[in-house]
Order: sequence, then C-alpha cells, then structure tokens
Amino acid sequence: MNKKIVSYVAEMEAALMNKMEDHNEENLLFSIASDMIAKEKDQFKNVCQAYEVVKHHLVGIVGIH
Repeated sequence: MNKKIVSYVAEMEAALMNKMEDHNEENLLFSIASDMIAKEKDQFKNVCQAYEVVKHHLVGIVGIH
C-alpha cells in the first residue's frame, strides 16, 4: 500500500468511528468512501483500495465474535 492509501484508510476509520453512534445509514462505510471520491475524483483508485482494506478489517473484527 502506498502512503495515500494508508492515509485514506486512517481517514475512513476515523470517520466511521465518529459517525457510527449517531448515524443510522445502513452502509456508512460506502457513504464515507463515496464522499471521499466526490471530493477527490482523481484519487478514485486509492480510495477504492482503502475502502477494501477497511471493509476487510471490519469483517475480520466481526468474524472473531
């Protein structure tokens, strides 16, 4: 992973944690990634890769329980 993807992963995870309590949207992570892509269209590939990293991280956490 390049530094840009790592920074997007951190940004997505932070946004996810901040919005989870008061957000009732079913697919919050997708919404966060979509907003990031809308702001930085030229970073589509990096944001998508970061989305996959965060998604797999979350699946791993949920799979443990």
